[in-house]
Amino acid sequence: MHSPVSESSTPQIFVIEDNPADVRMVREGIDATEIDVAVTEINSGRQAAERLTAIEADRPETHPDLILLDLNLPGKSGFDLLELIREETAFPDVPVVVVSSSENREDINRVYEQSANAYVMKPADPDDYIRMIDATVDFWITTVTLATND
Repeated sequence: MHSPVSESSTPQIFVIEDNPADVRMVREGIDATEIDVAVTEINSGRQAAERLTAIEADRPETHPDLILLDLNLPGKSGFDLLELIREETAFPDVPVVVVSSSENREDINRVYEQSANAYVMKPADPDDYIRMIDATVDFWITTVTLATND
């Protein structure tokens, strides 16, 4: 399982989102947490797949501690990436929060069937969007205690 963030390491958040306006809102939400994190932005499904599968198992300091994943991406969908994360990466138990504008029940159910940890809707109001990301990051980085492989 994914190890909890140690106090000596900087948490790694991967933001997989192609819309620049949404990336900006996510960044502002992360900044609002006032938690020291490293953010990696990836703007296409294909780039995300390449980047995620290239991360080595024996370098846990490079593993993401949280992935914020959009569903509608160029190259590979969020569904494809979720499957890849769970089956083909060195960190299959990393928390993955799908951040999407889709209200489609089939999309939501499929995300959970593919072992996403949470599904959150992108609020239309920018302030609500920032608050949602702030709460999501705070919860997954500082509040949750995750299982370990130990």
